[in-house]
Amino acid sequence: MPESAATAGNSHVERILAAATDAFLERGYEEASTADIARRAKVSKRELYSNFSDKRDILAAVITELQARIQTEANISMSSSGDLTAVLTRAGTQIFEFINSDRFGKLFRIVAAESFRDPVSAQKFYLLGPGMGRENTAAFIKRHMNEGNLRKADALLAADDFLDLVVSARHLTAVVLGQIDEVPDPRSHVKHAVDIFLNYYGTQDKEGPNKRKPSSSRPRRKRQSP
Repeated sequence: MPESAATAGNSHVERILAAATDAFLERGYEEASTADIARRAKVSKRELYSNFSDKRDILAAVITELQARIQTEANISMSSSGDLTAVLTRAGTQIFEFINSDRFGKLFRIVAAESFRDPVSAQKFYLLGPGMGRENTAAFIKRHMNEGNLRKADALLAADDFLDLVVSARHLTAVVLGQIDEVPDPRSHVKHAVDIFLNYYGTQDKEGPNKRKPSSSRPRRKRQSP
């Protein structure tokens, strides 16, 4: 599907994507049919195939729209000229809540399963989502390094560090496996991540809002009696 199709205000495309998202989440990729998607979207199969070549193309468009939505929100936060700590906390919270959402988890598992049969779509998912988020975060961090708000370092590596702290491999694994019953409070989790990031990358030669003390809000594990 041409990338401009979903952004041109095409009501048929919008309805098809909304219907496909519901169908994929309810029935899974394999069980959802293009006939069911067309019925839900209240369009003919001819109209559906005039915009999408096949069901895999629809899935790619659904993923693109979902990724673009969170990326837009994160970019708006990172384009802010406000306090660095507040900007990082706001963007980190949006990313963390998105990763732990039921919708993302289900679609992520669908993409993971389909990646073996369609590695091209999996690569597109990565480039539009984690890949683009990584590049945009690095650009934001580099700007603050140049402004003296963060110490000079490899901006891309710093972006990886920030995103790894926010997303957390343990939490992402839980999302993939559908085990998200014990997702930590976003506020305390992201605050802890931002504290660690700024304590490492914050400027060392001046006191200010970007020179943070370690957070004490993260719950500690209780020691078990021997």
